[in-house]
Parts: sequence; C-alpha cells; structure tokens
Amino acid sequence: MHHAIVILQNDPARAENLVSGFKSVSEAVFIVQSLPELQALVSQFPIPIGVLDLELITFQEIVHLRRQLGMEIVCTHHTPDDGMWTEAMDAGAIDCCFDDDGPAICRAIHQTSTTGSRAVS
Repeated sequence: MHHAIVILQNDPARAENLVSGFKSVSEAVFIVQSLPELQALVSQFPIPIGVLDLELITFQEIVHLRRQLGMEIVCTHHTPDDGMWTEAMDAGAIDCCFDDDGPAICRAIHQTSTTGSRAVS
C-alpha cells in the first residue's frame, strides 16, 4: 500500500531529488520548509510517514510527532553517526540515513509499510 510522505529537508534541491526516488514507495509526496508547515499540512491531510532532516528537527520533536500524530519517521542528516542513529531510534524513528541515500530511505519506508505501524513508545 502506498502511503503519503512528507519531506522536511534543509536543502530544497535534495528534497526534490528525494521526491523522484520515492515514486516506488508513494504517489503522494509533499515537501515542507519548516516544522510548523509540516504540522499544518498533517492537520489537514493525514500523512503517516515523514522524512525529516535532523538539522531542522529535534529528537524531542520526533517523539512529539510520533505520539501526537502517529507518524512514522525516517531521520536524515548529511553526516549521521552512531550516536545520532541511537538517539533517533530512542526517539521512535524507524531509521536514520544519509540525506542523499534515497535507496536506504525507501527501504526503511517500505519495511514499515509491509510490517505495519509499530507501537508508539
């Protein structure tokens, strides 16, 4: 099943590149420029998956999005490390990928959509 995806990335060109790579995962992909814009969009149209740049969102905000909106989140960063990955997982993200690694992000999204939503922690 294809789920809508929202992308919040620091680099607009990178966000556009991700959109083209997500065609196999979703037909509905939205790009937002800020967390308030993301929250406004999700309040109007339920979007179950977010691909969110850790330069624009905190781990606490990830926890909030998971709890309040039930959103599955793939975190991205231009240089994610083990500590960042661990914090993202602890916040409830499904993965933490390089922001230009479309195939890894798609695998994380696909794995979530085939296994069903996880319980919100």
